[in-house]
This record gives sequence, C-alpha cells and structure tokens, in this order.
Amino acid sequence: MQTYRISCAVICLVTVLLGSGPADAQTTSAANFSSPVQLPGVLLSAGSYAFAVTRDGRSVVVSDAEHRVVAKLEVAPITRAAGGEVITMRSAVGTAAPEISALYTSGGTNGVEFLYTRVRK
Repeated sequence: MQTYRISCAVICLVTVLLGSGPADAQTTSAANFSSPVQLPGVLLSAGSYAFAVTRDGRSVVVSDAEHRVVAKLEVAPITRAAGGEVITMRSAVGTAAPEISALYTSGGTNGVEFLYTRVRK
C-alpha cells in the first residue's frame, strides 16, 4: 500500500511540474506557414506553430513544433461580422514578411487582435 501511495504522489508531482502546456491557456490553434510571418517584435520562420489564448484573453502564447515557447504577446478582443479564417494576415509596412493581425481560435466571429506599435513620423 505504501508503494502505491508513493507512486501516486510521484505521478501527481510530475503532472504538476510538467503540465500539459501553458497553465493559463484556454484555447489553442495550430498553423503551418510556408514562408516567414511577423508578430509584434517576433519574426516566425516557415514552420508549424501553436497559438494558445490565455484564459483572461489578454495574451497569446506561441510555441514551435518542438513545443518551445517562442513568444507571449499582448492581445485585445476583437469581433468580426462573419466567421472565416482562423488566422488573418495583412501586408506589413516596410517589411517583406506579412503580419498576423488576428486569431479566431474557432474560425468564428470572436477572436483576439495582436497589438502592433507603429512609429509615427
């Protein structure tokens, strides 16, 4: 019986320490990019990435194919008239790589917008 309790305790400890991803993640979407794309302050090279919106809806954790966190970015809630693509993109000003502008985890009308700072001249 003592061995069973120790095994359960070890399993619980490992589960807590390792977790199953970001502790505050609410919803996750995956995307594959065939060329580089921009996020605020981050250039993602071509590849596979996971986007996890935190429970409070204020940030998105971006992880690469090896489950390493690439960035944690501030976002704001956004709504669109009709459902569509999970990730929306726009041409970036002055760069070759397009910017990811918003993430709609279910492809629905509610999502989050990435907050880019623009330098005004």
